[in-house]
Amino acid sequence: MSEAYLSHLVSKSSGLHAKYTFDDIIGKSKAIVELKKQAKSISNSPSTVLIQGESGTGKELFAQSIHNNSSRRNKNFVALNSGAIPKNLIESELFGYEEGAFTGARKGGHPGKFELAHEGTLFLDEIGEMSLDMQIRLLRILQDGCVTRLGGNKCIATDVRVIASTNKDLKKKVKKGSFRKDLYYRLSVIPLYLPPLREREGDIELLVQHFLKEKSRKLNKPIPKIRDDIYEKILNHSWPGNVRELENCIENIVNLEGDSSFSFDEEKTRNYKDTTCFNYDMCTLREWEKRAILACVEKCDGNITKAASILGINRCTLYSKLDEYKKKEV
Repeated sequence: MSEAYLSHLVSKSSGLHAKYTFDDIIGKSKAIVELKKQAKSISNSPSTVLIQGESGTGKELFAQSIHNNSSRRNKNFVALNSGAIPKNLIESELFGYEEGAFTGARKGGHPGKFELAHEGTLFLDEIGEMSLDMQIRLLRILQDGCVTRLGGNKCIATDVRVIASTNKDLKKKVKKGSFRKDLYYRLSVIPLYLPPLREREGDIELLVQHFLKEKSRKLNKPIPKIRDDIYEKILNHSWPGNVRELENCIENIVNLEGDSSFSFDEEKTRNYKDTTCFNYDMCTLREWEKRAILACVEKCDGNITKAASILGINRCTLYSKLDEYKKKEV
């Protein structure tokens, strides 16, 4: 068994595996065909990539596809959501820490995402949410090619291909002074722009058929026939949540066997989101941690092993915390 294949098995079993390829990107619109062609052509480049697009357009899907189409495919694909992790935790997650670096630091220390992604790919999601002080540290690592753990003084060399993504207009953030210009140029060596679903002519029909099959298989239900009036709404909806919103809509339809309780009233949806928005600036550190953990578990579809790996804690600790949250709700 080759060393490369063994490395691939290790990364897959550790939850640091990119599962999507370009074959998983559904669409025949001119915009998507051209984008896939462009992304394939830069897959083997070591240059940084900045993927820009609205929420739900498939930024991580493209990032994983680029990784799996590159010579780094048998190495780790490590993802970090800059917007889902509290500012006081993101530094230790990204750069790692030595034993005794702070109260509660793990015995023996802990490798950060850069170390875990050595010879592989580091995907920095929602890079526009990163604080200015963290942007400075990130820029230094990208320039020097090495990382220093918290509480340490050794610079650890890393060979990492960085792919960042954002749903923000980073040029506007640069003008406002909330995003560093030098980091923006360092990240956007290869910019990729993902079109919103409303601009992908003909792709909605293809995605509907794809998700009908996928969700029927997942839910162990027969593929339903969508009512004509509902299908008409699907084709005419502007899909502000893009492919992710369409996917959720089709899962709703499969559950209801062709009917739908999905709201196509965009004004109502916006108002609901506004009233349910959680104010992260007005909560305790413990609440921050709870929100981050629950969001991670949800994103991993309840896969505790994968969620624990992403969070940098062991499964027992994660189970303990989830049990604690459940008891407090009773």
